[in-house]
Order: sequence, then structure tokens, then C-alpha cells
Amino acid sequence: MTDVSESFRSRFEFKKELGKGGMGEVYLAYDAFSQRDVAIKLAKLAMLEDPEVGARVKKMWINETRLAGKLRHPYIVEIFEAGVAEDFGYLVMEFVDGGTLRAHTRPGALLPVEAVIEIVYKVCNALEYANTLGLLHRDIKPANVMLTADHTVKVTDFGTAYFTQSDETQVFDVGTLPYMPPEHFKKRPPTVQSDLYAVGVMAYQLLTGALPFNANNFQDLIREKLEANFVPIETRRRDLAPEVRFAVHRAIHRDVEIRYASWAAFCDDLALALPQVDRSKEVAFESARFELLGKLPFFSGFGDAQLWEMIHISEWQDVAESSVIFEAGATGASVYVIAKGDVVVTRDGVTLNRLGPGECFGELAYLDEERPLRSATVRSRTPVVLIEINVDALQSASESLQVAFNRALMKVMVRRIRHSDQRVLDVLRGNA
Repeated sequence: MTDVSESFRSRFEFKKELGKGGMGEVYLAYDAFSQRDVAIKLAKLAMLEDPEVGARVKKMWINETRLAGKLRHPYIVEIFEAGVAEDFGYLVMEFVDGGTLRAHTRPGALLPVEAVIEIVYKVCNALEYANTLGLLHRDIKPANVMLTADHTVKVTDFGTAYFTQSDETQVFDVGTLPYMPPEHFKKRPPTVQSDLYAVGVMAYQLLTGALPFNANNFQDLIREKLEANFVPIETRRRDLAPEVRFAVHRAIHRDVEIRYASWAAFCDDLALALPQVDRSKEVAFESARFELLGKLPFFSGFGDAQLWEMIHISEWQDVAESSVIFEAGATGASVYVIAKGDVVVTRDGVTLNRLGPGECFGELAYLDEERPLRSATVRSRTPVVLIEINVDALQSASESLQVAFNRALMKVMVRRIRHSDQRVLDVLRGNA
């Protein structure tokens, strides 16, 4: 293990080595300051001055250190801090207890098709978020995507990242050959389509247990990428739906004019492919829920990170037609948003409101800390899909999610007050 100072050890309790790489060693440690397990990457500064590889390694190390505290997305490993202590540099990162997707790239260990599509969708969303910050990953592959036991996806290793808005000279020849796009070998600068191609190759590999090429050496592989066609995915696996084949083939197409030009387009086709597995389970998948939330008026002001967090803290439930969701006088600690269907709100047999997709109800449970009794009865008019948000979970969520939720709720309240005022005016005018 790299020698570290006593002051460093006084903060971090090193538990075990997690791995070694070209840039250093990675350890599981307990951070006494933040009181959580973290992953710590250590690199000897002397290595950065090596005459042969120093410049390259130094650039990659600087790439990672400059991202500390900036990449905050539920599907990207977060770098909490970076620094220098004694004669080594360190990165303190989110600890992810799981392996990488590499374990699922061989026959006999493949994941179910729907799980692969779900994973690829989340990776795309994470990389789209990185792109909004001016970053291209440039080394997406199964070994750089972690997967926990509950299938949480975490993209890692941004050491090879390309900063699209930087004027600095950047390392060009980086990445892993099978996942490099054909245009890389024509010396074209990286674009979103470079990462998109890599994700497509990874998807192909996760679905078939093989790469989409026949070449067995580097030179032949480069020539095949530039001049030949990849092996059609149905040649290696015949039970895939046409929608899945289409999305993967387009993502790895040699011609950039045909390949997807944006993450949104790729995600749209993945979303179409997923329900083919089982239409009745459409909103059971997080990617489908993400798509649905993004279309609901209540969540229009939420960013991607807030939408994913909302999915994680909420419960989704199917409610049959003419079912009572809660009655006036009942206690409750949840706010509801309607994903699909319609409900009617009544009090003492009088209809107060009818609400549809994107509308919320039960908000007093959140607005009043004393948690008053429900003031009205809510019943489904049609089959309904409800998003139930527990108040305690919401109050423990990130500050950014709470701000987005409060802003959305304020818009709802203002709209309802205006509607109520208009009804009062209409009544008064009718009596005049």
C-alpha cells in the first residue's frame, strides 16, 4: 500500500484494497469526518513525472481531480474531493458496493433483455447529463460501469474525459479499441456520437456475450470498423425484438449520418423497445417512469437528477376504477401525483374537483407539519396509476429536489386559488 501520513490515517480508516490501475491504487475506507464508507484512489506524484507515461497519466489525473464535486447524478460515481498529501495525490469518491458490467458480457452470465435495456438507458441519461457540463467520457465500456446488487447503475472513471469547452491541449489517443468509433481512426475530434457508439457496442456485448466484430487482432479490427459491416446482432441472438435490434444497430453504425445524433433520440428508441418485453409492466421499469415523469406538467421544472431521485423515493401503485384512495377525516402522510387516469375529489357528497394526469392531491400532509386529517375524499374515476410520495422521505431528500417540489407545489396552489376566486366571482355575479 502507498505510504500515507498519520494525519491522513487519522481521518480515513483503510479497510481493504479494491483494485489497482494505471493511475494508482483504490481502497475502501471509512471517512471519520463525513461518517461514511468511501473509495480512495491514491497516486504517487513521482509517477506523474515519469518521462514515458507521466504526461499522459498526469492529464488523466488532472481530469479526475477537476471534476471533484461537479458531477452529481444518481448514475455517476461522485468524486467528493481531491487533494495532495505528502508525496501522493488522492481522490475521495463514492463507494459503490458491487461489480462491473464486465461480469455480464459472456454467454451463461448475460442479464435479462429488459435489465440490459434499463441499464443502457440509465447510462445514456448519465452521459447526457455529463454532456450538458461539456464532458465526453471517451472510455465507456462494461468495466467502467458498476452495478450493485439492486441493479443501481454507476458510470465511473472520467480520467479520459474530453472537455468540449476547454482551450487546453487534450490527450487524443485514449479509449479502449473495441469501443472506439470508426471516425476516431480518421483523426476526427470526439463528439457525443463517439460515446454513443461505445454505449451501442456495450449494449451489443451485454445482449450477446460477444463484440460486433469478427477480427481477432488490432489491425484487422480497425480495418473492419472503417470498411466492413459489423455482425448483425440477430446472427448471434435471434430472440431479440425488432425494436431492440434497430436501436443497437443504429447506435453502432459506421456512418455518423445514420448513427444517432443525440442521447435523447437513442433513449426514445430504447423506451420503445422496453415495453415490448411486457406492456402490462410498462411503468415498472425506472426508465419508463423517467419518461413518464418528464411529460407530466407537475414535474416540468425538475432536472434529470431530481426526476431520478423522485423515482427512487416514491411508490407507484395501480388503483382500480371507483376505488377510494383516502376518505375525509382519515390520517395520512403522503402526497399523490396522478401518472395516469382521473380522480374525483368530494366532501359531504359534493364534487369539489376532478383531477387528471400530472395533478397532485393530499398536499396538506406536506404543507402542514402537524399532519391534519384529510379534508376531502378522493376516489378514482378510471383505472389510475398513482405516484405516492411519503412526506418524511421527501423532507429527507436532497435540497435540490425539495426546492423543485416546493416550486411545483406553489404553482399548483396559485392555480387553485385563482380557480377558486373565479368560482366565487361567478357565484356573486349570478346573484347580482
